[in-house]
Amino acid sequence: MPLSKTVNQEGGTPFPAPLNGVKVLVITSGHEATDQRVYAKQALSINRLGANVTVVGKLERSTPGAVPVLTLPGPSSRLTRFLWQPWRCLWTARRQDADIIHFHDAEMLITLPLAKLWWSKSKFVYDVHEDFANLMLIRDWLPTWVKPVVRILLNKIEKGLALLADAIVGVTPPLAEKFPNRNKIVAYNYISGDFFDQASKTRRQAQTREFDLVHLGTLNSKRATFLADTIREFHRLRPGARSMVIGVTSEFQDVFKTRVPNHCVLLGKTPHEEIPKLLGNAKIGLDVHPWLAPHLEVAVPVKVCEYMASGCAVVCSAMPVLTQILTAAKADPGTLTVINGGSPIEYAKAAVRTIEAIERGDDPGSDLHKLAVGHMTWEGEATKIARLYLQLLGQPCVI
Repeated sequence: MPLSKTVNQEGGTPFPAPLNGVKVLVITSGHEATDQRVYAKQALSINRLGANVTVVGKLERSTPGAVPVLTLPGPSSRLTRFLWQPWRCLWTARRQDADIIHFHDAEMLITLPLAKLWWSKSKFVYDVHEDFANLMLIRDWLPTWVKPVVRILLNKIEKGLALLADAIVGVTPPLAEKFPNRNKIVAYNYISGDFFDQASKTRRQAQTREFDLVHLGTLNSKRATFLADTIREFHRLRPGARSMVIGVTSEFQDVFKTRVPNHCVLLGKTPHEEIPKLLGNAKIGLDVHPWLAPHLEVAVPVKVCEYMASGCAVVCSAMPVLTQILTAAKADPGTLTVINGGSPIEYAKAAVRTIEAIERGDDPGSDLHKLAVGHMTWEGEATKIARLYLQLLGQPCVI
């Protein structure tokens, strides 16, 4: 295949187009069609590499860009999502022609036997975002006694059905290694070039940032309480400080309102394109996973990468894969604080120490931004996926 070119949307420098002519169908039954991993990262980047990409999924909160979306209604319940929504996705996509079909949710695997018959010449890829089976152990909506049973069953079903896929894409090495498939790669859920561009335009100097502490992302009830207690302790130690929590869902509004002071700003669901500006106005990014549950042993907190890309200093919980990434990148231990387990007061004290260092003129976030630019860019991960596609199709790898 010749190395052709495709012009970017802004009319600037052409992108190499090694996937020119390859038809890719990206299907998600659980995520929004414009989810960051599904659309802004994978679909758009693969499209920029020349592929003809179509996304299939629900479209409830946003508008797609260059890549078209075949829409379907969102599921009405969890049961509908897991048992019925995958088949609705398949039905919506039934008339599409595809060389590669990329599944983004574990429940889509139940359709794989039929899908392989329908698209007999297509290659199927299963994208593993998270440890689906072990996540059942922390689901608040499952009775405690049934969680271990559900975990065991889902683990066996997921691995068994995934054997029908032609390749696995895992977001971390341990996640990919869970599957016995021969073809598998790791594509870390790193930061897109668009995010870095927005962060560079909006991030402020450390001493001039309005918020001292920020937390990004949704939580379960246990972590929400821990985070609220951490913020309360932080404000007790720094009475004049300001903090912000982005992504507070309605079910946890009362948890925060009854525990944190008025100096803490609570934001609900926030469009991802607004995140770089918000983070770029905060001195420290906070991530708390004080209980290292099994699903966290194979995960990387994307919010920590986004804090770094936005030039925030970081106070976070220790997680094995994150530690490996930071060690490989030779991160300066003085630029971020990593806590094993810990209590709310430990995280609060670490944040206060970091604030005091910034007030003395230090800028740990600037060093972390440089590290993120050098080691945490999505475009390199997209190239791995493109190479996998070419390998599956038996075409020469020209990337």
